[in-house]
Amino acid sequence: MATDNPLVPVFTPPLATLLAHAEKLKGAPLTEAEVERVRDHAICIIMQPGDADKMTTSRGYRDVEPENCWADWHRLRVELTGNGYLPKILLCLVGGADFPAKARPILDELGLQYEFTPRDERMAKAFESSSFRVAPTLQPADFARIAEHESVLYVFSKNFPAREAPNVSQKLLQVGARLLDAGGFAMKSESSGIAHSSARWQVLAKQADNETGRAEFWAGLFDAFVFYPIQSDGDFYSCGMHLLGQPDLIAATDLAPVKGAVELFRAFAMYLLVECPDGEFASGHTFGASNNASRYRVVWEPCTGYEEDDFFFNPFGRWRFTAN
Repeated sequence: MATDNPLVPVFTPPLATLLAHAEKLKGAPLTEAEVERVRDHAICIIMQPGDADKMTTSRGYRDVEPENCWADWHRLRVELTGNGYLPKILLCLVGGADFPAKARPILDELGLQYEFTPRDERMAKAFESSSFRVAPTLQPADFARIAEHESVLYVFSKNFPAREAPNVSQKLLQVGARLLDAGGFAMKSESSGIAHSSARWQVLAKQADNETGRAEFWAGLFDAFVFYPIQSDGDFYSCGMHLLGQPDLIAATDLAPVKGAVELFRAFAMYLLVECPDGEFASGHTFGASNNASRYRVVWEPCTGYEEDDFFFNPFGRWRFTAN
């Protein structure tokens, strides 16, 4: 008998729990074959979709997707095993001599971890190298103010799992806006390497307000925190998607020129964040930036190039674009 609500399989215990236990027994990260072996021997029960949703709510997280278990396991691995490092947002602001006195009440009110340091001669160069080349927002007047700064503020978020990323990143975006209103000159995300003018950060904070639509919300967070395309060893890649709870993006330079990489990365990120239902996109699926654009096969891979304790490291991995 046909139904609009087909029954769905649910792992009991959760596949994520079984994988975490298997890693604990092994004493080392599981291989792809080992992850799939655990999945193949796990027990499922068949449930109504509504009951399955209630089970997910009671567990506090969405279980690993069985058809994409190798990639999706890394969404939960660090959270459930304690092995490795979850993302953490670190914001850097520069200001005048009176900036600490103006900013401290805001930071203390919000209960955030922070640190003030005196003038740092490296800041002008650091902000210049972190300026977003795709759509520059730091102007000569901004660099002049940065060069004249008298104080530096670092603000830390807590470490957070993928499911908490939207709330944490939005909170830090709004906090940054308040601190800029209190006298900060400019903003830099030390967790992804992107810098913004005060005016640009304020625009993005308003864009990612809860009153805006889903597309505007995610576009604001993406533009605030994700730096791309970075070129290294024959690849273009992004940095900062881990702050949004997602794998980063990577493509060989001979596969997509810089302009193509910019368009592809942004289109795919917006697809994942705005349009794609949670867990639906799997390693090996294809994607094109538009109906008329080239399509690429997208394959998940671990994040490389950074140590696990580096702020830039993405524990959720990377989506690599390959020839279809």
